[in-house]
Formats: sequence, structure tokens, C-alpha cells
Amino acid sequence: MRALVLHGADDLRLEDLEPPVPGAGEVLVRVAFNGICGSDLSVVDKGFLASEPHPLTGAHGPQVLGHEFSGTVEQLGTGVTQLQVGDRVAVQPNYSCGTCPRCRDGLAHLCAVIAFHGLSAHGGGLSELTVVPARNAHPLPESVSLRQGAVVEPLAVALHGVRLAEPSADELALVLGGGPIGICAALNLRVAGVQRILLSEPSPQRRAVLQSLGLEVLDPTSTDVRAEVLERSDGAGADLVLECAGAPAAIDTALSSVRARGRVVLLATYPQPVELYTYALMFSEAQLRCSMVYSAEEFREVIALMAQGSYDLDGWVQQVPMVEAVTEGFQAASAGRAMKVLVEVGHG
Repeated sequence: MRALVLHGADDLRLEDLEPPVPGAGEVLVRVAFNGICGSDLSVVDKGFLASEPHPLTGAHGPQVLGHEFSGTVEQLGTGVTQLQVGDRVAVQPNYSCGTCPRCRDGLAHLCAVIAFHGLSAHGGGLSELTVVPARNAHPLPESVSLRQGAVVEPLAVALHGVRLAEPSADELALVLGGGPIGICAALNLRVAGVQRILLSEPSPQRRAVLQSLGLEVLDPTSTDVRAEVLERSDGAGADLVLECAGAPAAIDTALSSVRARGRVVLLATYPQPVELYTYALMFSEAQLRCSMVYSAEEFREVIALMAQGSYDLDGWVQQVPMVEAVTEGFQAASAGRAMKVLVEVGHG
């Protein structure tokens, strides 16, 4: 089978590997589509590979990439009864131990030894076949396509962050960063009933896509975002800010743009340590939270909302063949030329 395997920094290879075999409680999935994530771009750029076996999965580099994917169940391992061969599924990629204090407290998504399929586990979605725990394979309703199923994961990331912000319909929301997570955040704010959503995004290509979806977008390279927020809020500031850009300057903008006792949620990851000026928080008594992936319930909820037509994928999701994943998919996503890239791993 074909698979994209990371061997080191900027060393991503399309290789032929032996197909995996599902064990007890696992299923073999024939992958249809796999989304390229910002985490994938960072891993490829820096060559983040474990040299020692992961404490939960035992996996280490080289690593098959891909954690945002959908496919069809090809084979069942022993003991699997909740799925059937031929079921179309979206795969939840995060693994938890089930025994640490966080897992026991119902916070499995914050497991002390968390692992991710396609990042720190055996196999990944950028392979024609991959084995996952059956509990991580969520069936897709007939009204949800495999193409849509590959976008469930980033939508679940954003849903979790939006829930932490506790939005109300009449509030002003500011989203910093209009990439895939930023647009997923805006779509989930719409689902929550929020009417006033303002985005900030420097890429003209991405601004055009966001505007085509009826979203109001500012260019932070030519506009004072904080001033625009204050003007729209009678000087008070945004009720909630979702930071999805992953840039230190965006954190400063978030803290200076939020209203007194407003909420700031960081959904982005940061390649380098960032300085946090606590005076802005102190003098506003704003609430600052970080957001980490999602729960299994939130993953299933995104699928249900998708079946109801709550998420519009037109105009911001594009596809590339697997043979062009490195040259077109990863490079276009890294350069900001594309919004969300799905790799056509198999036939969808």
C-alpha cells in the first residue's frame, strides 16, 4: 500500500508499505480523504519524530502522517461488534490511557500520555490502509459524504474552543486568523447563533474565501484591528476572542481587544515560547483559556450537525491526488495559497 512517511525535517516520502492487520478491538480502514493540518506542517518542517517508543502506543519515527481522515471499514478485529465491513467512518485520532487522573475525571482528551494517530501512533491517514481502535471510528450518516467526513476533526477542534468561550447570540466575537481552524471557529460560532463575527486575516487569498462565505474580514497589515473592534462595540471591546493564528502578535491583539471580563480562548499552537503580558489581563479581569482538541461526544456532535447541513464546505476545501500531496498539498497549505487541502488517498 502507498503511504506518506516522515523520516526527518522536510523529508516526507511516498513509500510502499505492507498493509497492517487489525488486532482485538481494532478495525482496518481504507482511507478515502485525509486533511493536511497545521500540526502536520510543523511536524514536517521541524522533523518532530520520537526516537523512543511512545509510552501509550509504542510508536516512534519514521511516522506515517495524517490525523484528519475518513474512510471505509475494510476488516474487523476480534471482538468488534459496533461496526460492520463497509461502514463509512470519520476517525477520531486522539488516544487516551483511561487510567490517569485526567481520564478518570472524564477528561480523556487531556490524557497525561495522549497520543494521536498519524503523529505518535502506528500508522496514519495518509496511507491507503490503516488500523485504528474501533471506538475511534465514528459511522457517518448517509447524508454525510466521505469528503465531509475528513473535515470533522478540525471542526471538532473549533467546536471545543467555541464551547470554552461560552458565546451568546447577541455578543461580538473576534476570530484572529482565518486559516482552517479560524474558519471552522467562525462556522461553529454561527451554529451557536452568534450574529456579529469579525475575523482578522493577512492573506488576501484567504480573506477572499472568507468574504465569499459572508464573513466580515479585516486585514491586520493595513487596519488597526483593536480600533475596529472598539468602534463596533461602543468602546467596550469584543465579548470573546478566539486566537487561531498562532502568532505572538495575535495574542497581544486578543488581550487588547477583549472587553472587561471578556473571554479569550487560544486554539492555536505556537512554534516558539511566547511572552504573556499579564497587565492587560489584570486591568480587564479578562478570562484566558487554552483549548485542546475535543471529546468523543463533541466529535460525534460535529457529525450530527454536518448531517443537518450546519457546515458549508463550498469554496474553502480543495482536493489533491496523493501523488501530488507533497508538491501541491503541503506546499500550498504551508504558503497560505490554499485554505483546507484534502489528499485523495483512495476513491471517495
